[in-house]
Amino acid sequence: MSVAGFDLGFDRLTVGLFTGLTYGLLAIGLVLVFRSSRFVNFAHGAVGVFGAAVLARFATGMPYWLAFPIAIVVAGGLAALIEIVVVRRLYRRPRVIGMIATLGLSQFILVLALLVSRDSFSGTTYPKPPGLPAFSIGTTAVGSSLTAMLLLTPVLLAALAFFLRRTRYGIGIRAAADHPDAATVNGVPAPRMATLAWAVAGGIAAFSAILLTPTQGVQSIESLGPQLLLRGLAGAVIARMTSLPIAFGASIGVGVLEQILLSREGSGFVDVVLGLAILVSLLRQRQGGRRDDQAAPWPRQERRAPSAAARAGLALLAASGVGLAYVVSNATASILTTICGFTLVALSVILVTGIAGELSLGQFGFAGIGAAVAVQVAVLTGNMFLGTVAGCAAGALSAVLVGIPALRLRGVALGVTTLAFALATSGWLLRRPWLLGDGLDVAYPVWHDYTVSVATDYYLFALLLLGLGWWVTARLGGGGFGRLLLALRDNEEAGRALTVKAPLRKLQAYAVGGALAGLGGVVIGFGQSQLSINNFPAAASIDVVAIAVVGGLARTGGALLGSVLIVGVPLLYPLGIPGQAVLTFGWLLVVVLLPDGLGGFVAGAVPRLWRRLTGRLRAPQTAGSQPASPAAVDPVSAPRLWNIAHLPAEPLPPGETFGPLLEVTGIRRSFGGVRAVQDATFTVTEGEIVGIIGPNGAGKTTLFEILAGFTGSDGGVVHYRGRNVTSWTPEARARSGLVRSFQDARLFPAMTVRENVMVAAENIAPVRLALDVIGDERSETVKAEHANAALRAMGLDWLADRPVGELSTGTRRVVELCCLLTLRPRLLLLDEPSSGLTQADGKALGDLILRVRAELGTTILVIEHDLPLLSRVADRLIAMDAGTVIAQGPPDEVRNHPAVVLSYLGTDEAAVARSGEPAG
Repeated sequence: MSVAGFDLGFDRLTVGLFTGLTYGLLAIGLVLVFRSSRFVNFAHGAVGVFGAAVLARFATGMPYWLAFPIAIVVAGGLAALIEIVVVRRLYRRPRVIGMIATLGLSQFILVLALLVSRDSFSGTTYPKPPGLPAFSIGTTAVGSSLTAMLLLTPVLLAALAFFLRRTRYGIGIRAAADHPDAATVNGVPAPRMATLAWAVAGGIAAFSAILLTPTQGVQSIESLGPQLLLRGLAGAVIARMTSLPIAFGASIGVGVLEQILLSREGSGFVDVVLGLAILVSLLRQRQGGRRDDQAAPWPRQERRAPSAAARAGLALLAASGVGLAYVVSNATASILTTICGFTLVALSVILVTGIAGELSLGQFGFAGIGAAVAVQVAVLTGNMFLGTVAGCAAGALSAVLVGIPALRLRGVALGVTTLAFALATSGWLLRRPWLLGDGLDVAYPVWHDYTVSVATDYYLFALLLLGLGWWVTARLGGGGFGRLLLALRDNEEAGRALTVKAPLRKLQAYAVGGALAGLGGVVIGFGQSQLSINNFPAAASIDVVAIAVVGGLARTGGALLGSVLIVGVPLLYPLGIPGQAVLTFGWLLVVVLLPDGLGGFVAGAVPRLWRRLTGRLRAPQTAGSQPASPAAVDPVSAPRLWNIAHLPAEPLPPGETFGPLLEVTGIRRSFGGVRAVQDATFTVTEGEIVGIIGPNGAGKTTLFEILAGFTGSDGGVVHYRGRNVTSWTPEARARSGLVRSFQDARLFPAMTVRENVMVAAENIAPVRLALDVIGDERSETVKAEHANAALRAMGLDWLADRPVGELSTGTRRVVELCCLLTLRPRLLLLDEPSSGLTQADGKALGDLILRVRAELGTTILVIEHDLPLLSRVADRLIAMDAGTVIAQGPPDEVRNHPAVVLSYLGTDEAAVARSGEPAG
C-alpha cells in the first residue's frame, strides 16, 4: 500500500513498531533522568551502547542469557556513576553546564565501547539471543532479536511499573523527583533516589541497545550518538518529560513515522520532521508564570577593560600567529586555518551561551550554511569579499529564523531544538543543490586581484577574520549590549521588569552569533579544494560547545585555547582511539573541576607566577584601606543615607483625572485544576499605598504576575491609566510606569551594584547594537552618570563595585528599590519587601515607602505579611484567600473582618492580638 509515494505496507509498519519499541525505552530512560535531575542526559544512548559492548565481550566466554543481565547491571552502574561523579558535582553550576558535560560523556563512552568491543558497532557480527524463533512478515525478516524485543519489552514495562508504584524505592524515586525537599524532610534521601533513577535508566538503555544492535548495519559514533538520542527525545518531549506511558506511546509513533518517511526520503528528512515535531510540541506546551530553569548562578563575567599586560599579551599572541605563517608548512597552515574557523564558531557559542545563557547546539549548522552561501556567491560574482559578507548574512539570517520560534524556549528545550536543527542541517538542508549538494569545487580565493593559492597565505587571511570576530565578541561582551544579555541570562524576569526588551535582545544575540558562526564557516569553506557535507557534521556542533566550555565561557580567549586542544592537537598529532578517549576524558575533567575553564585557570595562574618570578608580593592593606563589608553599614538600617529627593527620577506630575490609576476587573487564572486567582476585582487611585494580605497560597503573587504581565490571565481585564494593558508585555508596562519587584530581590548576582542600576537606566539611553560594536560610549556614559547619582541618593555609592550576589538580604532590597525608582514608576508593585529583614529594618523600610510616595509621588501596591508594617503605611488593605478578594477597606476594618480573621489570622481573638497593633 502506497500513499503519495510513501509505503504504508504491513511489513514496513511492523518494522516501525519494533523500532518504536526501542525508541520508547530510550524515551522512558530520558524521562526518568529528567524528572530526577531536571536536565537531559545526552549520554543516555551512549550508556546503552556501552552495555551492548559489555555483552558482546562477555558473550564470547559465557552463555548469552547470563551475560545479558550482567551487561544491564554494568550499564546501570555506569549511569549511577555518572550521576554521582559528574552530575552531582555540577549541581550548583548552571544547568546547561551539566548538559554539556553529558554531551562530552556521550563521546567518551562511545569511544570506550569501541575499545571494549568493536562488535557493538556492527549488527552483522553482534551476538543474537539464542533459543528464540525467527520468522518473516511479508518481505520483512524478524530475527531472534526482534522476537526478544517483542516478548521482553512488555515484561520490562510491567516490572518497571510495579517497581515505581509498589516498591518503597520506586515510590521514593517518584517522591524525590516531584518534591525533593519535602521528600528529604520525610526521610527519603533525594540524592540516593536520583542515583537510583539514573541506574534504572541506564539499565533500560542497555536493554534497548542490546536487542537493537543485531538489527542494524555498521554504525558510527554519530549515528549512535545524537541521531539515536533525537529519536528518544522526540517521544520524551511530546510527553513533556513527565509521563512515562505517553513517552513510550509517542516513541512507538515516532518509530512508525520514521519507517514510513524512509520509504521515500533519506534519514536527513526524518531529522527535519522530528525536529519540527519537537519544536511544535514544545511551543504548544503552555508556559506558566516566571521561568526559573537556572539551577545555579553563572560565574561572574569579566567586564573590565584589558590591562596593559593583557593588551601586551594579545599583541604578542597576534604577532606569534602571524609569524607562524612564515615558518610552518602548507599542511600545518591548513590545520591552523581549521583552528581559526573552529575558534570563530566557538566565539559564537561564547556570545550565545556564555553571555546570553542560551544553550545552542546548532552553531556549526549555521557555519555550514554560511560556508555554502559564501562559496556559491563567490563563484557567481567572482568576488570573495561579497561571498564573505553573504556567508555572514546567511549565518545571521538562519540563526534568527531558528531563534524566532525559540524565543519561548530556553535551557533544556532550546538545547533539544537546536540539536534537532544541527542534525537536520547536516542530514538534509546542506545536501540541497543550492547549498552543498553532492559537493562543491572551491576555486582559489581571490582578494583584490591576488589569488590566494598557497595555504600559508590563506592562513593569514583566516587570521585576519579571526581577529575581526574576536574584536566583535570582546566589544559586545564588554559593552552595554553584553550587560543586557548578562541580565537576561541571570534573571530574565527582573531584566524585563526593568524595561529590557528580551525578545529583541535575544534575536540580536542570535543574529550576531549566527554571523560569527557563518564567518567561521567562510574560513573553513574557502580553505577547501572540495567542500562537502563531511566538512560540517552534526557532531561538530557539540565539539564547538566543548571548545567554548573547556576554554572558558566567560573569556573570549578561551575559544582559541579550547580549539587548539580539542581540534588542533588531534589534527597535528593523530591520537587513535585510545588517545581520543584520553583527550575527551581530559576536557571532561576541565568541565567538572574548573568552573571558569582553562582560560580562567591560566588567567589566575599567570599573574601569580609572574609575582613569584619577580619576587613582588602584594602590598598588605592598612586598616584604613580595607573596603567596608556589607555588615559595616547596612542601608536598610541607616535611613540617614537616603536622599530620595535627589534621585535622578523626577517627581511625577499630577495624575490624570479620568479615573483610577489601576482598575482590575474579574481577573482569573488556573493552573491545571488549581484556581490561583478567581474574579479578582479592585481599584487603586493615584497617590495611594494599598496593601494586599492573605495566607500562603492565597494567589497574591500570581495576581502580581498578571498585573505585571509575566503571566497571562484566563479572563478579566487590567486597566492602567485608563488603557487596557491586559495583553501588554512586562517591559511595555514597565516603560509606561507600572513597575514591580520580586520576592527574592535576586536581581543580577554576577554583576556589580552599579551595573544593576545601569540596566535599570537602559530605558533612558538604550544600547544601539551597531554603535556598541564600533565602541560608541555615549549611551554608556549617560547610564553611568545616572546610576552614580541614584546610588548616591540611596546611600549605596560605597557598594557600587561590589557584586550583588555578595550583599546581605536587606542591602539587596535597597539595591532593587534603587533600580525600580530609577524607572520613574507611577505605580510600584512591591512583593513582600520586608521578607528576610529584622524588625528594626522593617520599620526603616516603612519609612522609606512613605518617603517614596511623599517625595516622588509614586503610588504603591504592596504584598506583605507584616501586618503592623502595612497598618502603618497603607491607606487601604485588600485581603485575599483561595484566589478571591474577601475584604477591602481601611486597615483596621480589614484586620477585624470575620473572613480575614478566619482565613488569615485564625479563629480566636488571640490570633488578632498576635498580629500587633498599628504602629504610630
